[in-house]
Amino acid sequence: MDINVLSVEKITKIYRRGFKGTPFTAVKDVSFSLARNRVAGFVGPNGAGKTTTIKMAMGLVKPTAGQISMMDISSKMPASRDGVAYVSEQPYFYKHLTVCETVDFSASLIGIKPGSVSLERKRVLEAVELSGREKTKVRSLSKGLQQRLNMACGLLGDPELLIFDEPMSGLDPPSRRLFRKLFRKLGQEGRTVFFSTHVLEDIEAVCQDVVVLDNGALRFTGSVASLLDKGTLGTELIVPSIPDSLAGDLTAEGLKLSRPAGDNVFVLIPAQKDVAEYQRRLYEQGVYCLSMQKRTMPLEALLYGNSTEGGVAS
Repeated sequence: MDINVLSVEKITKIYRRGFKGTPFTAVKDVSFSLARNRVAGFVGPNGAGKTTTIKMAMGLVKPTAGQISMMDISSKMPASRDGVAYVSEQPYFYKHLTVCETVDFSASLIGIKPGSVSLERKRVLEAVELSGREKTKVRSLSKGLQQRLNMACGLLGDPELLIFDEPMSGLDPPSRRLFRKLFRKLGQEGRTVFFSTHVLEDIEAVCQDVVVLDNGALRFTGSVASLLDKGTLGTELIVPSIPDSLAGDLTAEGLKLSRPAGDNVFVLIPAQKDVAEYQRRLYEQGVYCLSMQKRTMPLEALLYGNSTEGGVAS
């Protein structure tokens, strides 16, 4: 039986703030697990507890209660982080070093043999499209390029599990597309990727699984597909026209008809109704379907309930 790469069991973290040491619960009774060879997103608004949870997994913060294990080893043990890469949101570099020197320094810290460093450097810089900038000083790089360099250092040693804290924060569109492509590639190559974000488009674009936190509490854990299924509104048919009598019957039965543009009629069949049956009834009236597509709530509305508009599933 394959073990979970990451297991979080009833984790709570309470901080003390201010002169009086007032308790503040950053993470409360959170449990989830991460399967091997998956790309998973860790999503929630700023202040939801994502970074605190990641730091507890990496042994940088001690939980107030609960247990975390990686590769079936307690996170209290340094061995749990063997084969694990962690990339923080804020990179910490020696700004006077070059890109080449920075990567080589990181390689030495994780014990890559000197004879293998040049090949590793070439591989990771190509992965983040920094080839040709080896001699550039870190201080001369834009924030986005420093994020790429940060990612390159995280890829050193070909880790099995990669944990990224807000890796796409502040990135320009080309860099965001690059990181999304990279995460997909890592997943296809059999690596496990777990990254936090508050941008829901990133989750829909690259993730198979998602963990959702809000105000330190777990809102959802499971596959992205199962989450989106919860927000299924129904199936939308587009037809060129529809008889008034049939339109009245369909509306009375709970279907929604609209003409958002042009003469075509959009017929939304709720998820609980039989699509094939309504296609048959339309056909019997000489109404032919031009297209059909699934309609879902936007992921943001599904998670946070701040919209009632439907989106089209891709």
